[in-house]
Amino acid sequence: MESRESTKTMSRRQLLARGGKIAIAGSVAAAATGSIGFLTGCGSSSETGTGTAAMTEDLPWPYEKFTAADIRKAQSTAHDNWFEGFCTYAVLSGIVSVLREKVGGPYDQFPIKAFIFAHGGTAGWGGTCGTLIGAGIAASLVAGPQKGEEIVNEVMRYYSDTELPVFKPDNPKAYIKTVSKSDCPVCHLSVGKWMTKEGVGFLSAQQMERCGRLSGDVAGRTLELLNDYADQKFAVTQKAPAFTLGMPTQTNCTECHGESVPTIPKPGGGESLLVSGH
Repeated sequence: MESRESTKTMSRRQLLARGGKIAIAGSVAAAATGSIGFLTGCGSSSETGTGTAAMTEDLPWPYEKFTAADIRKAQSTAHDNWFEGFCTYAVLSGIVSVLREKVGGPYDQFPIKAFIFAHGGTAGWGGTCGTLIGAGIAASLVAGPQKGEEIVNEVMRYYSDTELPVFKPDNPKAYIKTVSKSDCPVCHLSVGKWMTKEGVGFLSAQQMERCGRLSGDVAGRTLELLNDYADQKFAVTQKAPAFTLGMPTQTNCTECHGESVPTIPKPGGGESLLVSGH
């Protein structure tokens, strides 16, 4: 039979587990009564004055327009964080870190590091540049899935059609002299064209600095468009290829594939999904 003293004693692990259950129960109760600030549209969540809001699947999340100084801060963070977690993490952390300061919750609970895997075109496979994935996640949090997709489509157009990088950090890791236009959002083509023009190899100091600066460019452009969205000035300038070409593709395929580019197949019956955007 346990002694009276042992029944009063609780291990640290048991205490933490029990405390977690109490906290969860308290959050559920608060949500049911509408006292969580985010659910009621208020900035503060309780009398504790934390100013945080519970993370929720309901989108969009609150947003405050970025000033020029805010954008510069997000770009600088994106550049510096590229060297910690690469491109997707860089852009996402650059934007979300400032939103944590400006808005607080639910951004302060958002797991940015969960998206590090998308670097280098997703796990280094060279697909869509990870900066654009980070931009799409941030835009969807702020503007919701449909508007977020429209915004990242504009960012992808900017990425593909602009001589980049143009962002100049206060503390560069290396000197670079080259800008280049990728003509596509694909990682291995974008970085490959730039490396050929700069005359350096992959994971050279110059290539890493280029991708860090590129992260700053993408973060900055995303925030400009999110500010437009907040002002109700955002407008789609060109639809995504899946809407205009009848297939998720691009028009410059022969640049890499010569004449052996497959023809676009006949529509298969799901066109209504494209019409609605989802």
